[in-house]
Amino acid sequence: MRKLMLSLVAAALLFAACGSDDNSSSTDTTAAAAKVACATGTISGAGATFPQTIVQQWIKDFQAACSGATVNYQGVGSGAGIQQFTAGTVDFGASDAVMKPEEEAAAVAKGGQVLHIPWTSGGVAVFFHVTGLNSLKLSPESVAGIFAGTIKKWNDPKIAADNSGATLPDVAIQVVHRSDGSGTTKVFTSFLKENAPTVWTAGADKDVKWPVGQGAKGSDGVTATVKQTEGAIGYGEVSFPKGASLPIAKIKNASGAFVDPTPAAVSAALATVTVPTDLKIAVSYKPSDPAAYPISTTTWALVFVKQTDAAKAALIKAFLTYALGAGQATASGLDYAPLPASILAPAKAAVSGIAA
Repeated sequence: MRKLMLSLVAAALLFAACGSDDNSSSTDTTAAAAKVACATGTISGAGATFPQTIVQQWIKDFQAACSGATVNYQGVGSGAGIQQFTAGTVDFGASDAVMKPEEEAAAVAKGGQVLHIPWTSGGVAVFFHVTGLNSLKLSPESVAGIFAGTIKKWNDPKIAADNSGATLPDVAIQVVHRSDGSGTTKVFTSFLKENAPTVWTAGADKDVKWPVGQGAKGSDGVTATVKQTEGAIGYGEVSFPKGASLPIAKIKNASGAFVDPTPAAVSAALATVTVPTDLKIAVSYKPSDPAAYPISTTTWALVFVKQTDAAKAALIKAFLTYALGAGQATASGLDYAPLPASILAPAKAAVSGIAA
């Protein structure tokens, strides 16, 4: 309820400031003089489910401020989002993994230079459904063993070693993973590969050959399957298990601390990232800060620099500018982490270059 009230208040402030009779103007929207530049028309996007919760909130608040604008977004997975973006069936894509060279080459051949715009960040949560078990600590080796199928019971000695003094049930582990091409899977398997290479040998990609488990489509599908399955464990962006009231495991980082995927812990992981000129940021899965969550990531909007429609170019710029501006204030309340200034500044500069 508190989040809803905050969102309604924010939307009201934006609407009052931006107005509906001059959608082309930029006006102060908060006491901090944040700017919302409105534009009219309709644009559509598709891709990662990881940022879906915050993107939908951005759309709601942006459209409340800009009555002549319509933005649609479908969380279909990073792989499908890249395909639809390349095919031109959507105006922008979204992915939790940067495009592979061959994927980007195919898109460039269709529409010219592609921008990877980081627009939010968050943690990939490891969540579970075990009756009577409400808190859990897991080392990277234990997570890798579970998803590799070498750890089969919840009372396995390796899990017990992570949870000294806890009573763990003699229940079979049911692994749930993504069945679709997923940037979240790329982040999760990259973490496993980097931190437990002798245990996790299935590689790191948007889709891998899973050693065990059942697949489900989207973060929402994984969450629903875990919710319905005793002994289940899965992974996904934090807002999904929280929305389903599923417990989330603390994950051991490189400093030996077990950390929750809070916005502060994700921000700690992002604090020392190097920001390349192409904005294809790589967040370390072995962060040095003891407060950092080790399965943290940025996620990207994908857009062509050169647009074929001037009205759509203006609306894409307006929406992405909002997301990178006033929209960042909604991140923590939705279990994402606002991007640091070191990322926001070049991201905003990249968006300013979009034109017809």
